[in-house]
Amino acid sequence: ATAFEDHQAAYDSAFGHTVRGDCPMNEIEYGDIKADPLFQPHRLADLGAFYRAFGLELAEDAAERQDHICLELEFMSVLAAKEAFALESGTGEEPLAVCREAQKKFLRDHLGRWAPAFTRRLAATAGPGALRSVAELTGAVISADCRRFGVLPGSEDLLLRPVDEAAERFWQS
Repeated sequence: ATAFEDHQAAYDSAFGHTVRGDCPMNEIEYGDIKADPLFQPHRLADLGAFYRAFGLELAEDAAERQDHICLELEFMSVLAAKEAFALESGTGEEPLAVCREAQKKFLRDHLGRWAPAFTRRLAATAGPGALRSVAELTGAVISADCRRFGVLPGSEDLLLRPVDEAAERFWQS
């Protein structure tokens, strides 16, 4: 019981009860603080296009956006599984090349760009325990994938985008 309570406290401390805790789990919370506001919907649309290109759709009742860390990691696992299938089944070079190119682009444009900052923030916020271990493992896997595909990972110091104070007051009222 104590271990669960400690884990729950670490989780609440890291993620809070809103999208914007100390360690946001969504890609568009990280990045250029001077970016065009239309950049965020474009990033979400690009993620949706990646998923659809490989036969995946977000369920209508999904509680998370396309840019949630879990969805992006799951997508990379689907691409890795498709790559493994192409290797094992001998379907030829084209399906293999498509899977590898998609992984490279997805890391460059999405997961590899912001996840290093997320995992660093999570490891620092979580303290010792399971969440820190998950953050370190996730960071190591993403770093290894970036090396494998020749992608320069994003900065571990990537800033969070500023909170729109007026919008926050609107939604809180």
